[in-house]
Amino acid sequence: MLSMVVTWRDRVELAHALPSMLSALEAVGGKLHIVNYSGTREILDAQIGDHAKSVHVIEVADERYFNKAAAQNIGATHSDGDQLFFCDCDIVLENEAIGSMLERMSCDDNSFGTLAGVRESELNSRGAHHVVSFGYELNIRTADGRHLRIVDNEEDAADGTRQAPGLLFVRRHHFEAINGYNGRLHGWGWEDQDMISRLTLGLGLTRINHGKAIHLSHDDQARIGFYPPVSSRWESRDRMFRAALDNYDRRDFSGTWREDANRLAERVRAYHAAG
Repeated sequence: MLSMVVTWRDRVELAHALPSMLSALEAVGGKLHIVNYSGTREILDAQIGDHAKSVHVIEVADERYFNKAAAQNIGATHSDGDQLFFCDCDIVLENEAIGSMLERMSCDDNSFGTLAGVRESELNSRGAHHVVSFGYELNIRTADGRHLRIVDNEEDAADGTRQAPGLLFVRRHHFEAINGYNGRLHGWGWEDQDMISRLTLGLGLTRINHGKAIHLSHDDQARIGFYPPVSSRWESRDRMFRAALDNYDRRDFSGTWREDANRLAERVRAYHAAG
């Protein structure tokens, strides 16, 4: 069974994205788990609305800042599927996206998956002027012969497309083997790529990059507003990348799933929004 984990803190896009998520899950018999990481319950319940009976909410109280990695780990802890799909709250899924990925992963037991890309709901949402497209390619090779390649780019102003490293499918036993997401990388911009890096370099898994979705466009304040203060998202991403690279160089490919579950256990409450 598939457990889909969506993390949330006072974001308004969920109401628009939720019907597509539930429709895609219905096609594969999956369950939706929303982690409210110290957001306003009334705002979340209003967005869930008539879908309350189809949504399982995990509430984490009294966290000053949003920590996406820790929130993902709590979602995994309070779900029971043998397959996990981590998805952002502002993603409109195509009906076949989940089933198609699970079918591809079923052909390779040593694989994980990410959607290949998203298209912004608003063209040129980042407000490009002269530079209409840019990106980078990261290559890391380790002493034991494992190779990581990540291609990433910001939104192309001409067609609104970009990569989607945060839309991750992984088997639960692989998630547990790598100890989940790394909550020590606290900020915006690298926790998703770090998970790809550790599943590849640490466990030696193969990444399947397939499928697409729509990203509901928003500004940078919505993107980084609940994280620890930074001057820009690029500052946060660079700091997190350098910390992650240092971990890999020390052959440290472990996340903080167990630690986060223990640390937050007394402040976690699960409920159905209709209850």
